[in-house]
Amino acid sequence: MVTVVAVLIGVVVVAVAGAIWWRSNSKFVAGRQEHWFKAFAAERGGTFHSGVGPGPSPTFGVAHPSGRPLTESTRAAWVEFRHRDRPAIAVDTRESYRRSDDHTGFRDIHVTQVAVPPCPELRIVPGKALSMPTLPPDSRLEGALGQWLAANPRFGQRNVVVEHGSARTWAPGCATRETIIAEAEFLTELAERLPAALWAPGVTGAG
Repeated sequence: MVTVVAVLIGVVVVAVAGAIWWRSNSKFVAGRQEHWFKAFAAERGGTFHSGVGPGPSPTFGVAHPSGRPLTESTRAAWVEFRHRDRPAIAVDTRESYRRSDDHTGFRDIHVTQVAVPPCPELRIVPGKALSMPTLPPDSRLEGALGQWLAANPRFGQRNVVVEHGSARTWAPGCATRETIIAEAEFLTELAERLPAALWAPGVTGAG
């Protein structure tokens, strides 16, 4: 008798946990599908995908600052739109981190990016020297771009990566209309002002 009661209690617990998960997941899906990106895409004649289920594919970009291609993501909400004369994409995603109790937690992060021509990888980190990891050490191009950044210090105030046909920046928290427009404007201006040698076909920067 005791065994039967224990089994029944276990079944009830599993059923309740399943119902709670289903309700939570349903709310998550509904919330993603009505993400404010959807209305923004309609206003801008852009493209929106909630990151839930099948949908349109982006024309470029990454899902996370680490560089994972956006086309491989199934959980990130994104919107592609035009900012001035450039394609731009904003992504709402999450990243994992190790909490003080040694468990894994998650925090919101957003990525904004604009399309640029192919070029060697370029990294800007506030407070550090500009770097181009794919070029030989002490390349002329890296030196020239470092001098350019020193003469234009306001472009060194954000984390920026330029690679694989996009220039991207990111920040903690979910995207807002104001942040993605401001970040897209910053990246567009950066791309327009960077020395033309960066975009030269077949550039190596060696020497």
